[in-house]
Amino acid sequence: MPRQWAADDYIWRQLANDISERIANGTYPLGSPLPAEDQLASQYEVARMTVRRALRDLRKRKLIKTLHGHRNAVVAMPEPGGLPG
Repeated sequence: MPRQWAADDYIWRQLANDISERIANGTYPLGSPLPAEDQLASQYEVARMTVRRALRDLRKRKLIKTLHGHRNAVVAMPEPGGLPG
């Protein structure tokens, strides 16, 4: 998914917000695993470290949780109408 990133914000934050939006719209429903870090990096055409930082932000927001085997799963929906950053 080639994407233009805004120059006025960190790419990891934009990526976290995009994944959060996908959680909100049901692309990644509650309880579902997210794609692996390398798959997300390839899909968004970013470095794996950028994906890791975005996932850390989503964990901090309590939207995802790292499960046994190092997979991240959706555990909550984002608050309506608000994306931090």
